[in-house]
Amino acid sequence: MTPQITVVSGKGGTGKTTLTALWGSMADRPVLVDADVDASNLPLAYPRELREQHAFVGRDVAVVNEQLCKNCGVCARACRFDAFLEVEGRVRVDPLACEGCTLCTLMCPLDAITMKPHVSGTWSVSETGFGPLVHAQLGIAEGNSGKLVTQVRRVGEKLADERAAGVILVDGPPGIGCQTTAAMAGASLVVLVTEPSASGRHDMERLLSVTNRLGVVALVVLNKVDLAPAEEALIRTAVSRMGAEYIGSLPFIQEVPGLLASGTLISECPRALREAAEGLWKVILERALVAERVQQGEPAHG
Repeated sequence: MTPQITVVSGKGGTGKTTLTALWGSMADRPVLVDADVDASNLPLAYPRELREQHAFVGRDVAVVNEQLCKNCGVCARACRFDAFLEVEGRVRVDPLACEGCTLCTLMCPLDAITMKPHVSGTWSVSETGFGPLVHAQLGIAEGNSGKLVTQVRRVGEKLADERAAGVILVDGPPGIGCQTTAAMAGASLVVLVTEPSASGRHDMERLLSVTNRLGVVALVVLNKVDLAPAEEALIRTAVSRMGAEYIGSLPFIQEVPGLLASGTLISECPRALREAAEGLWKVILERALVAERVQQGEPAHG
């Protein structure tokens, strides 16, 4: 099996995507996956060519047959999500409010309501100079239950099998929601990127409580360490207390946001950042290979 590494953060702005992009450029035969479908930024880091794009149907929504509907109002009274509206004297369904529970189809006395697939986003595969990149875009105001995250991961795993990839590298969503859980579940290990602040440490601890419940090996990286050096000791203590492994830190470099915005991060990466990232990547890959062997029931060192 191809080792799968998911990079996450307890909060936005820690540099998770920046580091994922750099590690992707250092990996041997990687398949890259951007599982942050609410704000897909990993494609911005690489020159790429779109190879395929597909609609994503995340749920079914109710649709009213106007020829059968008599505007009795039973559906509107039954719906707990207020998804039924009256427009110009006719009953309509707000697809953004409909949760797809199907209660209205059961309650309608005239069988005038059916469930229809609803396109809530797209998923795509692009080619980069380092390997394929699977990414997605959730539609405006669409809910993210983790289904689209699972879809891009599955596509990445299929590509890894087809191409005999060396590693699957996933840029996960920030936070501890269901989409983050969907990005981490089944991974060989998780790399948690945090920052030297009280809020960064607090959110790191919340996320580590999730990885502990999932039983996923977690490594912690402290980014922008020189902004508050005293925080490193507190981060180390918290990581140790929660049973994870602290593997090192990276410096704050002011030019990085501009390089990421211009799409030149990989080609013009400052030497200090690249060297620090390379050192961490070696450790991450080594731990991932061990974790994958353990998951497959093999000896950790063989």
